Amino acid sequence: MDRSAALFVALVFIALALVPLVAGPFGIDLVTKIMIYAIYALSLELLVGSTGLVCFGQAAFFGIGAYADVLLSPHSGAPSLLWILPACVLCAAGAALLIGALALRTKGVYFIMVTLAFAQMAYYIAHDTPLGGGSDGIYLSAKPVLGQWLHLDKPVVLHDFTLTCQAAVFIFLALMLRSRF
Repeated sequence: MDRSAALFVALVFIALALVPLVAGPFGIDLVTKIMIYAIYALSLELLVGSTGLVCFGQAAFFGIGAYADVLLSPHSGAPSLLWILPACVLCAAGAALLIGALALRTKGVYFIMVTLAFAQMAYYIAHDTPLGGGSDGIYLSAKPVLGQWLHLDKPVVLHDFTLTCQAAVFIFLALMLRSRF
């Protein structure tokens, strides 16, 4: 990355960090959601932009992690971020391992069609079974916490946590794309 691009990225992250100082609760919530989708978009850029694998099932793994969060969380009280975050990542990674083992054996348009088929199966499970809550979906009763100092139910804390995760993902992908991998 050249200097001007690095400066632009740094300014964007500084602007995102300053959002809680100038925005109200709605603005903070909106920017936080945008940052979550930006993390998703970075993963899509890695898959489609860098490897050339057009995948129609990318959102299924995003959803599997989200549904794992709700299904693994206790109904009363907030789950600990120390175990719920790795558990959700492992659920999504396990599904990716199973689906990838089958989908990566195909090439071209067949890969696209296999990923579309798996995406439709994930949609069916989330939308048409009691596991996913049907068309109404399921809801998280309390956002995860990390001891006494990190409560993600507070908008500014969730914003800062999401910004930190987004920066970590951005740096990780930048380093990975510069490597021989």
